[in-house]
Amino acid sequence: MRIAEIGLHRLRVPLRQAFAHAAGSRSESELVLVELSDDAGLRGWGEVLPRPYVTGETLDTVLDLHAPRIAERWLAHDFGERLEVLAFLGAEIDDGALATFGGFELALLDLAGQRLGFALADVLGGMQRPELPAGVIIGFEIPTAKLERHCAALRFGKRRHIKVKVGLPDDEARMAIIAGVFGDLPLRIDANAAWTVDEALARLGVLAKFPIASVEQPVAKHDLAGMRRIRQELGMKVMADESVCTLADARALADGQAADVFNVRLGKMGGVLAAARICELAREAGIEVSLGTMVGETGVLSRASEVFGRCVPGFDCLDGKGQNRHLLAEDVLVPDSHDSARDDAPGSGVRVDLDRVHALASREPHYHRSRAR
Repeated sequence: MRIAEIGLHRLRVPLRQAFAHAAGSRSESELVLVELSDDAGLRGWGEVLPRPYVTGETLDTVLDLHAPRIAERWLAHDFGERLEVLAFLGAEIDDGALATFGGFELALLDLAGQRLGFALADVLGGMQRPELPAGVIIGFEIPTAKLERHCAALRFGKRRHIKVKVGLPDDEARMAIIAGVFGDLPLRIDANAAWTVDEALARLGVLAKFPIASVEQPVAKHDLAGMRRIRQELGMKVMADESVCTLADARALADGQAADVFNVRLGKMGGVLAAARICELAREAGIEVSLGTMVGETGVLSRASEVFGRCVPGFDCLDGKGQNRHLLAEDVLVPDSHDSARDDAPGSGVRVDLDRVHALASREPHYHRSRAR
């Protein structure tokens, strides 16, 4: 199998409704689909959702810097078996362009799986458990006045894994409404680095009367000392999100006793293989893991997250599961192909609709092509 062509598709996908938290809001998803083609004409797909406040990447740096560099190294590379693919990816991981590399990795695993005969789950040890339930996120887009009705609908739908975005002046009132509906159900809260450590201690001290399971990223990503203070002074579990993107980040958090839980998201950790290594470190360090998604994922990345959650142990739910069908105005997958994908389907098991990709494009795709050796 030789990589013959690499296509980069910049897309703009409207959301059915806006989504907001302390770090910002969005009404559309801007992303890059990575299309790898081999010498037999097969295609593999990956997805890049750059977040400057998470990995430092932007759409422009992905398209103008990181992706062309990876494409130059990967074009015309030959693979004869799965182990060669995994060894290549292990040597290629780029901590300076995690979202970009993760998209390329997924595209290569999809392509190689189709050509060489293995499923995405196979590189993660195989599927070990049923599908994870969906975790629900209550963001700022739900006005306080409509919060009770919204939560009642979630409770009626038997939703049991709830995350609440915090960082508003009326956090206490909102939490009272939510806890009033869900009773003693433990709630995860997420501040998206909205506070200084002193603000966090004060605000969380007020919210501690509610059944809080953990607080996610209460302070800036590099403030490990602040995260440790919150753990020690409030006795509250702290979940690292923006703070844990690389294996080195995970080691620093463990060594600094700064986190009880790691929020694992493939789109920020450099793909499935790097995320699996971080999960392994977490298990060794006695740190819990939680599985999430990037807001605005298409089915390309969402499918990979679902497979990951069924292969790697330790997760209770998948936050944002199914958002490609419920949050996006239109997905890039062939209709119904996500739900009908077989567990043992070669590659990642997705079928991308090229007409939809072209319709959602915000600019002409760019192709890198190899010369025959």
